Amino acid sequence: HGLKMPTSWDEFNAAASKLQSAGIIPFAHGGQPWQDATVFEAVMLGIGGNEFYQKAIVELDMDALGGSTMVKVFDQMRKLQGFTDKGMPGRDWNVATGMVMSGKAAFQIMGDWAKGEFSNAGLKPGIDFYCLPTPSNHGYLYNVDSFIFYGMKGKSKVDGQKMLASSIMGKNFQKIFNIYKGSIPARLDVPMDEFDMCAKGSASDLKYAAMTGGLLPSFAHGMALRLAQKGAIQDVVTEHFNSNMSSHEAARNLVEAVKASL
Repeated sequence: HGLKMPTSWDEFNAAASKLQSAGIIPFAHGGQPWQDATVFEAVMLGIGGNEFYQKAIVELDMDALGGSTMVKVFDQMRKLQGFTDKGMPGRDWNVATGMVMSGKAAFQIMGDWAKGEFSNAGLKPGIDFYCLPTPSNHGYLYNVDSFIFYGMKGKSKVDGQKMLASSIMGKNFQKIFNIYKGSIPARLDVPMDEFDMCAKGSASDLKYAAMTGGLLPSFAHGMALRLAQKGAIQDVVTEHFNSNMSSHEAARNLVEAVKASL
């Protein structure tokens, strides 16, 4: 369609409007609370920047949560809502991914696990699809999967736990697992030679963000907040996205919900 990949939210909105006029669904989205929150935190980082995200989400600063920048974040969320289709409510993320794969929709904002769907279908990054970060000033929202080992009695059981932990964190397992899943290794010393351009770009962005103070925890995926605060924010985000609530009202509700959850 002769469109360049957007590097700002204004460019995204302009491209989405052109696609919509051409009969293509601009934004493939699943109307589930965790997906709404995933999009919201990406928009927040892009519009507010690293320091704003740190203040609003990590520090739960009430001025940041209810201020003019947050109103702009909700404004962009409303625009995104207008770029979705009628089948959005309740849609699973992988179904939304399938819409992009088939050419029915243009964009999806999702974690790198979505890339596994493309890879499984034999589609190649840079040829059949593109994976790029949402517009931001070099901020990077991270989500780390965790394995928890409970206290066990008996040396053989403890040794087994240690063996499993060692295997999971081994270079070879980290390479193979992440290539198939679509993610990047938890270790920084795993060679990226066999990874695709999406993973290489993501790993490079992570390292840059770590060096420049832009590495920030995802609240949507449980990295930044306790469940009560995460749930409070997510509820307001979803209520706003699935209604005609104004951006100013959403920002006010955000402050009230977070205060009530503390």
